[in-house]
Amino acid sequence: MKRVVSIWLPSWPIFRLKRAEPAVEPSGQPFALIEGGAHGLAITAVNGEAARLGIEAGISLADARAAHPDLVSRLAEPEKDRIALLKLARWAGRYGPNRHIDGRDGLWIDITGVAHLFGGEEALLDDMARRLQSFGVAVQIGLADTLGAAHALARFGCPPEAAWVMTPASETREAVGLLPVEALRLEASRVLLLKRLGLRHIGQLYDIPRDSLARRFRSSDVASAVLVRLDQVLGEEEEPRRPMQPPPVLSVARVFAEPLISSEALEAFAGELAVELAVALAAKDLGVRVLRLTFYRADGTAGTITAAMSTPSHDARHMIALLKEKFPNIDAGFGVDLLRLDAVRAGKRGATQKRFMEAQSSPFRDPSELVDRLVNRFGQDAITVLRPNGSHIPERAEIRLPALETLAAEGASRVSSYAPPWPYPPKRLERPAFLLSRPEPIEVTAGVPADPPKSFIWRRVERRVVRAEGPERIAPEWWLTLYADEGQKKPRTRDYYRIEDQKGAMYWVFRHGLYEGEEARERPSWFLHGLFA
Repeated sequence: MKRVVSIWLPSWPIFRLKRAEPAVEPSGQPFALIEGGAHGLAITAVNGEAARLGIEAGISLADARAAHPDLVSRLAEPEKDRIALLKLARWAGRYGPNRHIDGRDGLWIDITGVAHLFGGEEALLDDMARRLQSFGVAVQIGLADTLGAAHALARFGCPPEAAWVMTPASETREAVGLLPVEALRLEASRVLLLKRLGLRHIGQLYDIPRDSLARRFRSSDVASAVLVRLDQVLGEEEEPRRPMQPPPVLSVARVFAEPLISSEALEAFAGELAVELAVALAAKDLGVRVLRLTFYRADGTAGTITAAMSTPSHDARHMIALLKEKFPNIDAGFGVDLLRLDAVRAGKRGATQKRFMEAQSSPFRDPSELVDRLVNRFGQDAITVLRPNGSHIPERAEIRLPALETLAAEGASRVSSYAPPWPYPPKRLERPAFLLSRPEPIEVTAGVPADPPKSFIWRRVERRVVRAEGPERIAPEWWLTLYADEGQKKPRTRDYYRIEDQKGAMYWVFRHGLYEGEEARERPSWFLHGLFA
């Protein structure tokens, strides 16, 4: 069963402003934040002095000033309040990965399956309240089976002497029955209408037949809104909840009684979490694709390091090897008291069948682990792989693609004995290991114009050819020749030769153009295109 925590921070805007500007609140005077509305300036938040004088959020500034002329006001900053609340929600991930802000002054956290890490639900709520109060913020917390019930308990069911209230599992109906109808999160006009009908508590709605309740309202929309909110509180209708980040596929965590400061200790416990996560992944026949380690510091801040993998893996050794390189960047601050390792993205592990009748000592090794380490060290854009590009022209026959995504896409069909996916048949001539970025012109001497070179000059140095293989003829793409614009130079045929000079150096050269046919109109030229290692 789901268990959801709702955190209400009744003075959050005032608290956030005081943290940002400690001298902004006048000592011993009522203070309020205001915001413009349809009916003029209205109060959105008040400090303790103003609350004791009966000034509440929602009343107009003019009315409040009429009763209390010494009231000090300042324009609210809702966007800054929201940003600070999002940061607090990020910190609250220590209690569960699924969480988000709730309105302007609250948070919700799904703690399903997490409470045992803290010693039970009560211990978790104690820890949560203690940490929030240590920041200096007023807090009320509710725990129930549904977000609606937890929200209602936090705002209307928390005793004055306590910071939290919880309802046991499956007892939501009884727990919220005595709460006022305002706890249903309805618009003020609809709450007023319910009270006019004599319905002041949520429990009074239980025994009224649905058809009869709907007939009491003038509008079917109002009746529907009341019933939807009631069903959401009782768990009879699922309430849509969107966490601030996608929930992980699997997650493991470790809570420490004493904060960890040394990187060696953090690395050791991260290794234990990696083993635990690997076992959980293997049990589901899954492999992690994106790994996230979040460390929650004792001062209320948090940090994250991530690692991506080209193929799904549940190898704990590989996981910790990727994370280990980023441990020097971790700032433990005053100590880390909780570590969480999430499998953010995961996939089914492919089969590892060997190729039929293939020797175990294959010349090709699976590069995925090497690619993972290089990508996580230098970034995804820095590591690329070459793949075929559907052209026989050498400089266009390959294309550079991001290594991580490319190997991930190929991973589903890859077997354990890796071989590069190259669909073209072997060439008659061996290709060089290095191609020049642009073919460089050379001056060639040949016995007969159509023969291989006897000697050539490249970069002002003459080289005598002692051996030559070729030609390998590569024609241009037919569509480029057929659809070339008038006046535009048509692509020409290339004859490639593999040649060796008197010093043993080997080159890959080509003659651009032919001495016969239509291409003979223009004298062929020679280029050096590559070097053999």
